[in-house]
Amino acid sequence: MTLSELLSGVTVTKMFQTMYGKMVTTHDVEISGVQYDSRKIQRENLFVALKGVGVDGHTFLSLAIANGAKVIVIEDDHAIPDSLCMHTGTVKIVVSNTRKALAQISANYYGRPASKMIMIGVTGTNGKTTTTFLIKQMIESVSNTKVGLIGTVEYAIGNEKFPATHTTPESLEMQQLFDQMVKKGCTHCVMEVSSHALHQYRAFGISFKAAVFSNLTQDHLDYHGTMQAYFNAKKILFDGLGDDAIAVTNFDSEYGEKIVEGCKATVISYSVNNQSSVKANNVTVSVNGFSATINNETVTTGLVGRFNLYNFLGAYSTVKGLGLQVPISIYANLIPAPGRFEQIHSPKGWTAIVDYAHTPDALENCLQTIHDVLPVDRTNTIITIFGAGGDRDITKRPKMGVIAERLSDVIIVTSDNPRTEDPMKIINDVLQGISDKKKNIVEADRRKAIAKGIGMANSGDIILVAGKGHEDYQVIGKEKIHFSDKEEVLKFVIMN
Repeated sequence: MTLSELLSGVTVTKMFQTMYGKMVTTHDVEISGVQYDSRKIQRENLFVALKGVGVDGHTFLSLAIANGAKVIVIEDDHAIPDSLCMHTGTVKIVVSNTRKALAQISANYYGRPASKMIMIGVTGTNGKTTTTFLIKQMIESVSNTKVGLIGTVEYAIGNEKFPATHTTPESLEMQQLFDQMVKKGCTHCVMEVSSHALHQYRAFGISFKAAVFSNLTQDHLDYHGTMQAYFNAKKILFDGLGDDAIAVTNFDSEYGEKIVEGCKATVISYSVNNQSSVKANNVTVSVNGFSATINNETVTTGLVGRFNLYNFLGAYSTVKGLGLQVPISIYANLIPAPGRFEQIHSPKGWTAIVDYAHTPDALENCLQTIHDVLPVDRTNTIITIFGAGGDRDITKRPKMGVIAERLSDVIIVTSDNPRTEDPMKIINDVLQGISDKKKNIVEADRRKAIAKGIGMANSGDIILVAGKGHEDYQVIGKEKIHFSDKEEVLKFVIMN
């Protein structure tokens, strides 16, 4: 592909393309590939230097050129002198934002595959993963459809599944995934769009036909700094919608109306408590799922908990808004994402619930759901095992402690991806929110903590193992070690 084709739509502020006094036109420069990692550069590649939180790609320009880069795309014109580019025969392109440029160049390189599918983006603090899973299942119940999925748990092309590296991958990998989806016949793509991805322009230039907002509660403040900045990042998705798109939003969230302010798209609101376009009435929730009347349609599903009712409403509103006729029978067979309120029943009568909840709101939703399905005069003990991630927002840690104390009978505070932080320091931050120390047990070793919780459980008791859900690893220091909450629980089921 020629350089001029790759630069279509990219605003270039400077291009230095003089090689020993000879001017080279962009039409003559053939590019063999695009990279933003200098270690992966091959001959005749184009290298885009990204400024990351910890690493600046501009410091690797000489390495990229040495490895064979034919073109470098940079923000900082002074990062490498024109003379070096001239003597190495390298085209130097300066842009105002290399992340935007990477998104545009990547899309051009793969032939703008997103424009060949109906694109659906889901954002919010909690519920993104399950909402995308539900949307995929609903759309695929309609004939002549095939759906690609990008999210926290996995990437999927129809029934093919691949391990997920990021909730929303970098734009180059994302465009490569879109290209594979198109080549394998996908008509739709549904994806989680994280606040990091929006802030870092990974989804820049994608024309979404539908955007879904689930909710906004405290998370990622270690990155965004404030709730307003976190909200502003989420709003980018909606501000970019065209007038031929739909904006689906939760009106029971305090941010539900704000997120669509100034939006050009057709707004479709959903709720349980407030007036909205799509309204759930006559809701009943049980251990077997929920039923509700939604805009005069009676819906029954096996999805457990009110939080899953909201996930369902977001998905339901989206497919209806896209004009798809989903058979009502499909709702009873919907499956949530792995590691989301996943129940494991023991022959001894206790039940363990494995969930990804790692924010105050998500933890509260899980525990409240357990209370909702248990009798008011219960004798069951609720044992909650959880921790908080290291190198992340520390202000949410005591808040999670407060919630766990209020809604649990026994609390076991443990490690959850401590990363480079001292696990006991993280645990002590959580303990600041727990006033009744008699309810609390500290066990930094997560394997031992799960064993301890199960060891004290009797028939009818509920053990919530929160924080990791589908994850099959622990990050300790900078090392990723295999560890699965589900596997640890199942050991005790098999033993008995």
